[in-house]
Amino acid sequence: MNSKSFVIADVFTSERFGGNQLAVYTDARGLDTATMQNIAREMNYSETTFLLPPEQGGDYRVRIFTPKSELPFAGHPIVGSAFVIVSEKMKEWSEPVTVLQLETGVGLIRVEVETKQGHAGHTTMTQPMPVSKGTYTDKARLASALSIEVSDIESTGLPVEPIYNGITTMIVPISTLAAVERIKIDVGALERISLEAGVDTVLMFTMETLAPSSTVHCRVSAAAEGILEDAATGSANGPLGFYLVRHKLVSVEPLTRIVSEQGFEMKRPSLLHIEVETDPARGAVVGVRVGGGVVIAGRGEMFV
Repeated sequence: MNSKSFVIADVFTSERFGGNQLAVYTDARGLDTATMQNIAREMNYSETTFLLPPEQGGDYRVRIFTPKSELPFAGHPIVGSAFVIVSEKMKEWSEPVTVLQLETGVGLIRVEVETKQGHAGHTTMTQPMPVSKGTYTDKARLASALSIEVSDIESTGLPVEPIYNGITTMIVPISTLAAVERIKIDVGALERISLEAGVDTVLMFTMETLAPSSTVHCRVSAAAEGILEDAATGSANGPLGFYLVRHKLVSVEPLTRIVSEQGFEMKRPSLLHIEVETDPARGAVVGVRVGGGVVIAGRGEMFV
């Protein structure tokens, strides 16, 4: 019987059993797409990744699967996979930072892993540039799907905005932390909204935070992918940083640093560090990076 080894990583946390779980299959050669999908369904994490030899000059090709389907791009799977590659010595280190180029469905993604004193640490990915896709106007229907009042959205005076960066995230402003904590997702209703609006994930945020050192508090659902709630979503927090800078909800600098809280309602606290680079002459966003801590939580093998 053949088997494939995997590493379990907790991503966007410095503590084991926090952050977002990820299973990384470190050598996926010989696995076809159907088998990868079956493995992802068996693991039943929000995402599972499979590392393959490069085809476009990168370090590794990364295929990303939810229990339901393959994704061209996602945040915590790329950050976690890069950390595993470095921590497992699958790429030669270059202190103090080891740089990887990972091949994804949206092209090469640059990831930097701090490598100091024999340890892999904080890991940061450069994301595809976000692009606004207009606004979603049926706030009453959206509020109903989240089990909150429409006033919890409307009172912010901000738009509900789908933003694309390889996948599309709907950014939903909420007035208070209490309202965000009250959210109970009607999966069917939010899935219908997501499919009609052409979005993959929905991120609800408030500027009220649990920790004084945080900038923003958020929750994320990928109902269209069958994921009720995600503990830490790098692909969605990049657009969130873009949104916060674009609407001047934070003090905008040439390099604006944002700390996003996520996963606290799931008992998997996560901190995502967002960097939004702007061109002062044009006032335009020219770069988005998302990073955080990663912890190895376990190892195993799957029979195939």
